Amino acid sequence: MLNKALTHRHDRSRAQAMTEFAIVAPILFFLLLGIVESGLLLFVVGSARFGGGEIARQESESGNAVNADSISIQQLQRTAIGTTTLAEVTEIDIYRLIEQGNGSLLVDALHYNRYQLNGTPIGAVMWPSSSRNVTNGQSDFLGVTLQYKYKWKTGIFIAPTAINLTQTFDIRLEPQTY
Repeated sequence: MLNKALTHRHDRSRAQAMTEFAIVAPILFFLLLGIVESGLLLFVVGSARFGGGEIARQESESGNAVNADSISIQQLQRTAIGTTTLAEVTEIDIYRLIEQGNGSLLVDALHYNRYQLNGTPIGAVMWPSSSRNVTNGQSDFLGVTLQYKYKWKTGIFIAPTAINLTQTFDIRLEPQTY
């Protein structure tokens, strides 16, 4: 009789462990997927920030060189956002900024270039790099906006639609003449 009671208690203990595992396992699985998904998203955002900064830095260094935009886009293509398929770069905008009296910068809609990641212009190039002012004390301000999409890899937490994200940098062109 004592042996039968111990066996019955052991069976109940196993059943309880199976029930607890059935409750906890999906939670741990979703937690693991959430960690992976958020890690990938943070990597993509960091890569886009670095890539956008590299475009701005290269544009500033290139000044009014004829191929300044293409050199900058090639620089982006060599960064993580340009080499991985975790995110899709949809548009690269390079535009002139006008300094206001209070020091703020305003986008000049008449001097705005849009490109794809492969360097193909989207529409007309309205601000050729050769026309940029790189005179000491008067050099142009330049803005870069990197637009990209992140598509959820697991598709469990949010519908499998992509999120549209942007990264923006403002920089002054380095003077080429003094």
